[in-house]
Amino acid sequence: MKKIIALFVFMFALSFNANAQEEKSAKELGKEDAYALATYLEISGPIVNDLQNLFVEKHQALLTEGISEERKQVLKEVIEQKLAATLDASQLEKLKADQVLYKKLIKN
Repeated sequence: MKKIIALFVFMFALSFNANAQEEKSAKELGKEDAYALATYLEISGPIVNDLQNLFVEKHQALLTEGISEERKQVLKEVIEQKLAATLDASQLEKLKADQVLYKKLIKN
């Protein structure tokens, strides 16, 4: 009986740890995206925190198992709209000029 309980607790701990690592990786990826954008556009302050939250949400959604291509497309459009609303015209133009960074931010 003790072994069964110990096994159950062990399995619960492993599943909890796996979920925590997945969430952490989404946070790390979001932070990396926000840092890359902030460095490229030379921006700082609360706007960077807003962008970081946006990219964390993006990565959490993309890490969800079984996400459909339709959902990915909607997510891409939402990110494009939020970037357009957050950045001024010159910043957005500069970002779109760097296609590698722009695609990384909206697709991955």
